Amino acid sequence: MPDDTFDEAAIFHEGLRLFNEQEWFDAHETWEDIWVMASGPRKLFYQGLIQCAVVLEHVRRGNPRGVRSVWKTAQSKFVDLPDVYMGIDIRQLLKDEYHAIRRILDLPVERFNPRLGRGQDLPYDSLHAPTIELLADPFEDQ
Repeated sequence: MPDDTFDEAAIFHEGLRLFNEQEWFDAHETWEDIWVMASGPRKLFYQGLIQCAVVLEHVRRGNPRGVRSVWKTAQSKFVDLPDVYMGIDIRQLLKDEYHAIRRILDLPVERFNPRLGRGQDLPYDSLHAPTIELLADPFEDQ
């Protein structure tokens, strides 16, 4: 039986709002609700958005290993998608996110030691946190 309460557009937009307000954990949780229902390129797209949010949550939690490993995976989700997908300039998002985390990615290798764990002070300025601009609403004509 279909779930009449499922509203992909509302969930998508709520995730964007949360991401742009630097509520990355909540954005990731929100987008997971539509990721599980998606298939094909849309599923990869949502996975990429989720992982972009998770990267930034790892920054917040001081986990450079998480930043590095999830960043690699996040980028791979967008490889086969067009530059603009579902109203989002994916290449710009990746560029902005890289700009925000590049100093973390460039840390000396010993900072990625699993024994150091979370809670590390990472070189990150929340004023440079990426935001996602919706160029066109992919749900507008539905």
